[in-house]
Amino acid sequence: TLLYTIKFEVTMLHERMEKLNPPLTPAQRFWGVVIMILLAAFYTFCNPLEPVYPSHKLRAEYDYIIVGGGTAGSVIAHRLAEKTSNTSILVIEAGKPDYDHSIRIPAASASLLDPDKNLVWNYKTVPQEGSAQGFLNNRMTIPLGKVLGGSSAIDNMMYGRGNSEDFSSWGGDWSWTDLLPYFLKGERATDIHSSIYHGTDGELPVSRGDEECELSAAFAAGATELGLKQIDYSAKEQIGVSQTLFTMADGERWSAARAFLEPAINRRYKVHMTTNSVASKILFSGNRATQVVYSQDGVTSAVRATKEIILTGGAIETPKLLMRSGVGPSEELNKHKIPVVADLPVGKGLKDPLKLWMRYKSNKEVSLSRDKLASAKSFVSYYFTKTGTWAQTLLSHTTLFLNTKDSGSQPDVNINMLRSVALPNQAESLGVKYELEDAFNAGLYDSNADGFTFVPTLLHPTSTGEVRLRSADLHDPPLIDPKYLTEEEDVETMLKAIRYVEQLAGTGAMSPYVSQSVEYPDSQHPAGSDDYWRSVVRKFAFTAGQPSGTCAIGKVVNTDLTVRSVEGLRVVDASVFPDTISGDYKGVLYAVAEKIADVIKQD
Repeated sequence: TLLYTIKFEVTMLHERMEKLNPPLTPAQRFWGVVIMILLAAFYTFCNPLEPVYPSHKLRAEYDYIIVGGGTAGSVIAHRLAEKTSNTSILVIEAGKPDYDHSIRIPAASASLLDPDKNLVWNYKTVPQEGSAQGFLNNRMTIPLGKVLGGSSAIDNMMYGRGNSEDFSSWGGDWSWTDLLPYFLKGERATDIHSSIYHGTDGELPVSRGDEECELSAAFAAGATELGLKQIDYSAKEQIGVSQTLFTMADGERWSAARAFLEPAINRRYKVHMTTNSVASKILFSGNRATQVVYSQDGVTSAVRATKEIILTGGAIETPKLLMRSGVGPSEELNKHKIPVVADLPVGKGLKDPLKLWMRYKSNKEVSLSRDKLASAKSFVSYYFTKTGTWAQTLLSHTTLFLNTKDSGSQPDVNINMLRSVALPNQAESLGVKYELEDAFNAGLYDSNADGFTFVPTLLHPTSTGEVRLRSADLHDPPLIDPKYLTEEEDVETMLKAIRYVEQLAGTGAMSPYVSQSVEYPDSQHPAGSDDYWRSVVRKFAFTAGQPSGTCAIGKVVNTDLTVRSVEGLRVVDASVFPDTISGDYKGVLYAVAEKIADVIKQD
């Protein structure tokens, strides 16, 4: 951590020294670097990096094996460890421990997707026909967390619970009202007014983030000008404009691993963990799941579960593991010569919301700009007081939800704002085609330009895809075909969202912050026309990183999330959601895991 901090700070310091006029003398440069190294060392040793996970000698057998140390897996491990009996639990995580210090820094969220950090599964879709036309090989990258805490450790920290209508297709005791006690159970609202919709005694801090910024206030005022009313989107009503809630407190991110898994491992001693361990197969005795085979550093091991195996790997990894284990569509398994244990539609029903950047330059200094992030003041403020620029979220404090069809209470679009127009490695991070990179970056790459980015998101795509096996080889990534935008309705909904953003940018509250909109490369249609925006959506709309539906309730799992036709196997992740969630689904994952933990303990 010390070396990483020194490297980052000295690099930033050097860049700032180069801009000084008159230039610094060699002696001034030397002492500037020395002081920065001393500050970094002082902070690192006075604030030892948590978590510190104890090492355990793994057993051959556990009561429960949880495959995936992400959001749901962390909660379930924590709750099962609360039992008074001598319950034993093993968590198998494919990624590494959450030691990277930048995980906790709110302003560093965009940097966590850097492939060099090795914190994400950089899944690639198969070539898409009606979308991703501006991306290399017409393929889209789906970055999901591959680290303890899962995507809760690398996302924008937005906390959401969805809309009551989202759960109408779930069946059983899965209504929004049924889930409300579990939304409250794990929540520790730190700066939210007392409400029946927020808990205060849980493990997970939920807050409105850092100090209010003027961009967020203008965003909210602009939405009010357009007729939206102020709401709390965590409550039952969701059409309107609201303060954004984040899983952070005191200037730091709180992932699921930090809130739930770390205390379970460190204080209860019932939970063991193995990281950098990829589960390759579930073994069955008859139709009962009994063992998990996993690979770590090239060594293959098997561990037995006496009570239950719980899969929490997400909507891509869970169907891959099930199919490799013989649970899936028989025609798919036969193709790869995998013996069929249960013929179930695993991998079908994939849905993944899409979003688009709408970038605006500003003449006002309102951004989390490169200079602000790289300043010595930001470094010192954050490391000693957990305040300043690094404690701020890239996502604004305002969010709004719309129903573009003007019918019903379920939103079909969510609009957020990024407090930057010059995001690092914009084209490269999305995988934009090389010949379009310069036009896409529009001179903003590595710049210090001020501005902001509206991000409209298609919440409920009608286009439905699937996840299949590429081969029976563990190291071969799955074939992911979301079939983005194959339904024209999705494009038209995005077009309506874009037009709303344009109205929002032109309101009395927002227009003073807009000096110029940043156009996309498209020479086939007049800029700003409907066809121009349809073309932009098909070229540059990208994943919201919220795939679901590949092991849906009623098709692959029962309402208690046990896998159909087999015993001793349960799935608790977004793959069980029969449809997408209205907004960020992290809060729903927490609640689902809480509810199922209660079910398991009762059993």
